[in-house]
This record gives sequence, C-alpha cells and structure tokens, in this order.
Amino acid sequence: MIKRFIKAVSLLLCLSCVIACVCFTPLASAEESLDDYQQQLAKLDKQIAANKSKLAEVKSDLKDSKSKYNALSNEIGQINDQISLIDSKITVLNNNITALQSSIEQTQTDIESTTNEIVLVQKQIDESNILMNATKEMLLSRLRENYMAGSSSTLEMLFTAKDLSTFFARKELVASVSDQDANLIKNLTDSINQLSDLTIELTNKKAALEEKKADLDKQNEDLISRQNDLEASLGEQKSKKATVSSKQQELSSVINELDKDSAEYQAAIKKQEAEREKLNAQIDAYIKAHASAVGDTPDASIVNDGKMMWPVRGSTKVTAGYPAYSNGTSHWGIDIVKTDGSTRGTPFVAAQGGKVIIAVGDGGWNSGFGNYCVIDHGDGKMTLYAHADRIQVSVGQVVSKGQQIGIIGATGNVTGPHLHFEVRIKNANGSVSRVNPLNYVSP
Repeated sequence: MIKRFIKAVSLLLCLSCVIACVCFTPLASAEESLDDYQQQLAKLDKQIAANKSKLAEVKSDLKDSKSKYNALSNEIGQINDQISLIDSKITVLNNNITALQSSIEQTQTDIESTTNEIVLVQKQIDESNILMNATKEMLLSRLRENYMAGSSSTLEMLFTAKDLSTFFARKELVASVSDQDANLIKNLTDSINQLSDLTIELTNKKAALEEKKADLDKQNEDLISRQNDLEASLGEQKSKKATVSSKQQELSSVINELDKDSAEYQAAIKKQEAEREKLNAQIDAYIKAHASAVGDTPDASIVNDGKMMWPVRGSTKVTAGYPAYSNGTSHWGIDIVKTDGSTRGTPFVAAQGGKVIIAVGDGGWNSGFGNYCVIDHGDGKMTLYAHADRIQVSVGQVVSKGQQIGIIGATGNVTGPHLHFEVRIKNANGSVSRVNPLNYVSP
C-alpha cells in the first residue's frame, strides 16, 4: 500500500513539472526599401567603374591648343559624369542610413518591450508555482488522511489509473471524493495547465528576444558599413571635385592660348559665361525662396547697423569691376587683392551682421566660384564672397560685422588669388537685383 501511495505522489509531482519545447519563430525581415537601396548602390558602383574605364588622359603629344582644349573638355565632362553618379550614391547612402537608424531604434524598442514581457511572464510563473505547490501540499495531505482512514477504494482508483486524466474521468472517483478534494484536484489541474502555457510563452519570448538581438547586431554592422561607404564616397567626391577644379583652371589657360578671333575661343568663352550664369540664377532662386526682402526688419539675432564695411583689411585694390570683365563678359561683383602681394591666405570678413544662407567649401569648381558663401543681412541685402581657400562659416550661422568668415584663395575660375565680392538685393516684389558693390562699400 505504501508503494502505491508513493506512486501516486510521484505521478502528481511529475505532472506539475511540465516543460514545453518550442521552435524559434523568425522575425519580420528588414524593410524592403533597404534592399532597394542596396540594388541602386550596386548599379551605381557598376556605372562608376564603367565610367572610370572610359577616362582618357590628355596625351603629351597634343601640341596645339585646340586639341588640348578638346581633350581637356572631354576629360572634365567624364569626371563630372562620375561626380553625378557619386552624388546619386551619396543620396542613396544617406537614405539607407536614415532607414537603418529608424529600424535600429524600432528594434531597440521591441527588445525593451519583449524584455519587460519576459519579466512579467516570469512573475506569473513564479506566482503559479507558489499556488500549485500550496494546492499540491493540500491534496497530498488529503491523500494521507484518506490513507490513514483506510479509504482504500478511492486510493485504489488512483493507483490503478495510468494518469491523472483517467483518474479524474472516473465517475466512481468523482462520486466518492468530497467537494473539497474535487476543488483541490481542479485547482491543481488549472495550475499545472497555466504553468505549462506560461512556460511555453516564456520560451517563445526568449527566443524572439534572442532573434531581435541578433537582428540588432546585424543592423548595427550594416549601419557601420554604410557610414564607412558614405565617408569613402564623400572623400571620393571631394577628390574628383578638386580634380575638376584643377582641370578647369588648366582649361582656362588653354582658352587664353586660343586665337581670340577663332570660333573655338568664342564658343569656350560663351560656355564659361553660361555656366556662371546658371549658378547665378540658382543663387538668385534660393534668395527668392529663403532670404529677407527690402523693407524687412532684421531678426533680433542679427546686428545690422545699416552700413557695410570693406571685406578685406589692409591696403587693397580692385582688379576687376562691376558689371563686366575687360573682355565684355558679365561680372556681377568686384575682385579685391592686397597691394603688397600677400592676397592668398589673407582673411576676409563679413561686410555686415547677418545669417549665412549658402556655404560651399568643397574645393570644387562650382561654375567658377570655387569655395563661396552668401550672407543674408536681414533687410533684403545679401553679400557673396567667392574663390576662398577656406570658408569658415556654415549655413544657419549668425555672424557679426567684421567677423572673419574665410581665407582668400584661388579656387574656381581665377587667374590669381583674389576675393570676388558681390551685393545682391531681394526687392519687395521678390525679384533679385545684382548691384554694384561700390555703392555699398569702399576701401
């Protein structure tokens, strides 16, 4: 009889320790847009590689200026095509990085949420275990009481049952046990079932958490890879822009060697002027859309005393004036140099307090302007500074009158170091006028 009693107790203990085996459920795959970006990148890389193979160096045996001009123009065009491809790649990479950062943030949020859910389920399992153990002790106590009282019929049904399900199903037992025993048995069954369900849920959540962590690690690796690719692309872009700038300056020298009456010379000059005008029109369009207008009061952050100062300190002179060069092509500003020959490396300053609305310091050709910036003085007046070796301000920065904003250089289309300085006015009707700077500043 004792052996049968032990068998019954063992059966109860075994059933109270159910552990479910679960399979890992894969998480949703990364956004399809990331794959699209990768496909675009691969395509752009192939195009860049193909374009590289087409580049031809200017041959040393090209003696006449016309042949040199054609060869240089062709090479510059091909490098500019590469720059356009790199620009597209940079755009794709930036979009890719933004999407990855968003995905990483969401995954981190999911990990935190799942971790909190695991803590909650574990708490429920602990509470269920406490309840099950208490119920089990009460039921075992009842079994011991029945055994000591000699209630062999009930015990016999328990001992001969293959499992608890058979035992609970027997009508003879249901009829013979007391209401208290029936409630204990039901409570224990409910606890065991709940524990089983919670254990399966906990296992699933832990598996999901591990998968999310693995996914986060992969996303972080991808992000680092994209950021490295972006950095390399930006470096390549800067290098190629510098190459174009150098080639453009070489081209300008070749143009000066052409016969001034030749069709090639006239076409080259018109092409340069059209290129400058295209950038000028883009600057005007930006001023129309984003700058202050005549009649506006400068923002409180801008100190504008109403009078501009000369942008280069020391003894200077103007080598080219408004509104045209000596060859008749348009020139919407003045070119300033130091009289002592120390122009390159000399700082230049803001002619008036204002906010920087354009700042380009990539060392590129930039339609002949090289490194340049534009400052909005808050009252409809803008000043433009070009050909800098370095631009030392950034878009959105508020500068004061006389504050150093760059270093004079020879970037872009120049015959020597100088500061190209312009004043533009955004009229009340929204139109933009390029006016003579000497009406606003004097040495």
